[in-house]
Amino acid sequence: MKIKRKTLFWKLYPSFLIISFISLLAIVMIALWSFKSFYYQERAVDLEVRAKILTPEFSRLIQSKNYQAVQKESQKLGDESSTRITIILPSGDIIGDNKKDPATMDNHKNRPEIQQAIQNGKGLSTRYGHTLAIDSMYFAMPIIEQEKMIGLLRTSTPLYTLQNALWSIYYKVSLGFFILIIITAFASWWMSKALVRPLEIIKMQAQQLAKGDFSSRVQLSSNDSLESEQLGQAFNEIAIQLNQRIETILNQRNEQEAVFSSMVEGVIAVDSSKNILRINQAAYNILKISEKNIEGVQLKNVIENTELHNLILFALQQNMPVGQEIIIHNDAEHEQVLLAQSAPLLDIHKNKCGTLVVFNDITKLKEFELQRKEFVANVSHELRTPLTAIQGLSETLIEFPDLVQDKRAYFIDVIHTHSIRLESIIEDLLTLSKIEKETEIDEIDLVNESITLALSNAIFLCKDKALKRNIDIILNNAEDVTFKHSSSLIEQAIINLLNNAIKYSDGNSVIKITVIKKNNEIIISVADQGSGIPEEYLSRLFERFYRVDKARSRQLGGTGLGLSIVKHIALAHKGTVTVTSEINKGSIFSLILPLES
Repeated sequence: MKIKRKTLFWKLYPSFLIISFISLLAIVMIALWSFKSFYYQERAVDLEVRAKILTPEFSRLIQSKNYQAVQKESQKLGDESSTRITIILPSGDIIGDNKKDPATMDNHKNRPEIQQAIQNGKGLSTRYGHTLAIDSMYFAMPIIEQEKMIGLLRTSTPLYTLQNALWSIYYKVSLGFFILIIITAFASWWMSKALVRPLEIIKMQAQQLAKGDFSSRVQLSSNDSLESEQLGQAFNEIAIQLNQRIETILNQRNEQEAVFSSMVEGVIAVDSSKNILRINQAAYNILKISEKNIEGVQLKNVIENTELHNLILFALQQNMPVGQEIIIHNDAEHEQVLLAQSAPLLDIHKNKCGTLVVFNDITKLKEFELQRKEFVANVSHELRTPLTAIQGLSETLIEFPDLVQDKRAYFIDVIHTHSIRLESIIEDLLTLSKIEKETEIDEIDLVNESITLALSNAIFLCKDKALKRNIDIILNNAEDVTFKHSSSLIEQAIINLLNNAIKYSDGNSVIKITVIKKNNEIIISVADQGSGIPEEYLSRLFERFYRVDKARSRQLGGTGLGLSIVKHIALAHKGTVTVTSEINKGSIFSLILPLES
């Protein structure tokens, strides 16, 4: 899909606009914050001034212990000044308030502004007032008489009155902000056009040059920038020199096109003197060449693999393409299979000047081919066994219609058993194929739900089989984990692990399912008390049709695909499955799934 690119104008103009918008917005936000801070400070000063003015009057009334007069005076002065006035004794009891009956009010000794006033001589706080159930600004100061605090006077005002006043300022500032944005938008548009105009002229001339018109020249106005003028002059010089270099470019074209005709595969060009002409990055990676800038170096000093070296030497002597599979050993355990194909390298006069070798890494293809052959062989073997039994017994029944009833019933029972096994193998193959396909095209529906449902269903479906062998299934799920998963697939994986554990566990034993959450992963472990699995078999345990004890597995009715299905269910959830085992102690299969798929 071709990406539609933006013009330079539509890259510059939004950038200017966004920068201007952010700058103006920052200024406006700072201004609004400053207005708010200033207004709040002014209101705090106003509350302090009012408190200082009222202090002498209430000092006199408190000394006379005329608390009824205190209440009347607070109501009168508070209503006249549109300020809430509260008179508080040193004990915290309220004796006067113009908004609330003092008898119904709580002790105010622990209010923040009261504590500050007692400790520092005055206190200021902005908080939620529980008495009136509104946000307010409070100022408190002690009433001192003869160097003794006889009470405290608190003035307050609701915050919504402050906010209403600020909204008017916010509106005017915002209106100015939007006007400036509009002006900035027009200014940015004009500036972007002025910057882009010279480049558009140069682009038109470049298009003419691409069509073969080398006489075209860039003409810019005197208002354009010095850089634009220099760029136009450089472009004109390029047009003059380009015609002179066309012949040189044509001479080099064949070599360049041959060497880099395909950049996906590794490419090496070698001249007749066995020197490396060119090598691409893919060849560096495939051949594990650590040296850089090896053009001109002798082939024998770079290529260590004998087969590859001999192939290139042989190709230099041939006038036709040569191909060969080569094995490269990267280390003691891993090998890489390459399909190396060479072709003669021709100069401008069609004379051979070297050879071109292209490498394709077919290691994965070889592995897939080997896996396919093994899979076909295993499937053929697994299907042939029940089919042979069914065919042989059915032919016996046909050939001997007068068989005694006991033998006939036995043969029919064996045919039925093998047909069920055949059906199980086919169903598991289809299930495995479906999971692989849905995982590949990302069609598995993952739902954010509790893992407990899948575990409970799996235990319920396997419970009867376990009870027949007197095996208990215990679920240790300390935490109900919820994450995105396919409940049906997880249920199937747990069923397969439980069936496996039941088959290979001794009677009168316990199977434990443990669920833990660790490092943003959920780990579901199924532990049995069976005979265990030798360590040399653990690495291949999840391969299709792989069995540690084939005779016992078939006797117990396994298809050899259960653990492979578990592995692919884990992969479908971007997780893994692991196994640990001890001989005569049991095995633990763990399904490790990420909490965030």
